[in-house]
Amino acid sequence: MKRYEFFGHTADIAVKAYGGSLKELFTSSALAMFSILVSKKQNRPETILKEVIIKKTEEALEDLVKAWLDELLFYFSSQCLILHRIKSLDICEGALEAKVLFETFDKDYFQTGQEIKAVTYHELKVERIRNKWQAHIIFDV
Repeated sequence: MKRYEFFGHTADIAVKAYGGSLKELFTSSALAMFSILVSKKQNRPETILKEVIIKKTEEALEDLVKAWLDELLFYFSSQCLILHRIKSLDICEGALEAKVLFETFDKDYFQTGQEIKAVTYHELKVERIRNKWQAHIIFDV
């Protein structure tokens, strides 16, 4: 199963993220966002990772996806940290708790992509279709 796909959208970037579980869906949405922000030129011989614990609580799944992506975007924008790996991710009854490993942006190993100004509420939708989860997300670039 593909993790995400991009769609044309006027002046923004739209993505559909997929997952067999909410954990996979949230992971796919994060991977999609970082694929817009950066691409890897080459592997580092030695990577220093920073572990961050992210906790969010929201009533609606759409709000939880947005809060999750907003937090990841904050670390990228404010500290130049790039998602390396999601160590753990638990989602239960409107609450999310994750341990995320970030690495520092280095122009020798990464190329910048498009700047994301914001994760928007415009057309934001999370739904379960048969036995799979799907999210429609629009990033303001």
